[in-house]
Amino acid sequence: MTVGNAGRDLCIYLFMLPVLDFFVSSPRIIGRPGNKQKGAMVGLAVLGGFSAIKIGLELTSKEQSYYDMLDVLPTVPSSELKRGYKRASLKVHPDKLQASVAAGDADAAALDAESADEAFVALKSAYDVLSDTQKRDLYDKFGKAGLEFDGADATKLFTGLGFFYVMWLALAYLLTRHKTYGRAQTWSFTGLMAMGIFEYQACILSFDFLQEALPHLAMFEKVELLHRVYPVYLLGARVVAWLLYEDLDAHSFVMLQQLHWKIDRLRERLAIMAHHGASGGGTNALPSPPELRADGAITPEMWAELAKANQLAAQAIQEQSGGTGAPELRGAAPAAGGEAVPGGGGGGGGAADAAGAAGAVGAAGVAGGMAPVARAPPAPKATGGGGRSVMSLVWFFGVYFFFQWLVGRGS
Repeated sequence: MTVGNAGRDLCIYLFMLPVLDFFVSSPRIIGRPGNKQKGAMVGLAVLGGFSAIKIGLELTSKEQSYYDMLDVLPTVPSSELKRGYKRASLKVHPDKLQASVAAGDADAAALDAESADEAFVALKSAYDVLSDTQKRDLYDKFGKAGLEFDGADATKLFTGLGFFYVMWLALAYLLTRHKTYGRAQTWSFTGLMAMGIFEYQACILSFDFLQEALPHLAMFEKVELLHRVYPVYLLGARVVAWLLYEDLDAHSFVMLQQLHWKIDRLRERLAIMAHHGASGGGTNALPSPPELRADGAITPEMWAELAKANQLAAQAIQEQSGGTGAPELRGAAPAAGGEAVPGGGGGGGGAADAAGAAGAVGAAGVAGGMAPVARAPPAPKATGGGGRSVMSLVWFFGVYFFFQWLVGRGS
């Protein structure tokens, strides 16, 4: 590889995975309660900055291609290629080098005779490859590895490229198998497919649609650059999917609690207004029930406050109606087993019907206005998913290194 190294990338970005998880979920970063937008921005900034520095260093320190040695663009015609070879050969030719040293050229003096001979031989080899149409086509598509095989053995080159896709396809599945990152799985597979289409167009159809964007890189170098970029894309998609994920179970529980709360308030207020209106009094003096919080959460204290407001309203009605006709007010109905659930009292009230439709078990009213306890969402069952993920990664790398050993043994 001339741009980076695939094995090193695998180790680096697997090490980056827990670091990103820390940045996007640590209370020290996102605070309490957690600000998911801030965590995602910090995580993407860290990933983008680190990857930009890494890929930039790999591009600046990459191995020189044959086009770099001749100081020409990969799209130059044969005539310009020959002129580039002549210009480059003047800098390393032994006879010209001695003349330059005699003229006091510091760069020529720093290049000893042995190095000049090696550079001239390498330059001549590069020109011989690029001046041959068939060899140049193989070099553009596969680099130096393409020159080691003839047309009959080209399947070995495609086997090596396919191994990259198989490895990252399996790794992308393992890193996005949790429902929190479900969207990232689709995005990562789509990105891998798009990169495969580009390689197919470059290596089979000889079509390079990145020619204008990266004119100084050969076609095989652009393919390797995409290989270096894909892990960044995968981890970035994972962070964005975590940001967009919404727990539907928790959301449904909150909505159900709000529904119980509003229906219970409506039933009690209607009962109060009906009895108070019959007595000819106004409703302005009655205590108001508590309002929902901004986040929509229902707390036990709010149920207690509702029960207290209902009791005060009942006392006010009883006083105004002369001690008769006061409605029976309840804050909630306890479920079987002693746990109170939001809903109405006994006797088929509106809140009891709503609670029954939502799956709550209605029972007798709360004696003495006792405040119920809000039902907490059911705790998720321990399924050992984390252990399975670790074992899946261990199994994946075991198979990966086993096939690496087989490939090395066969070659």
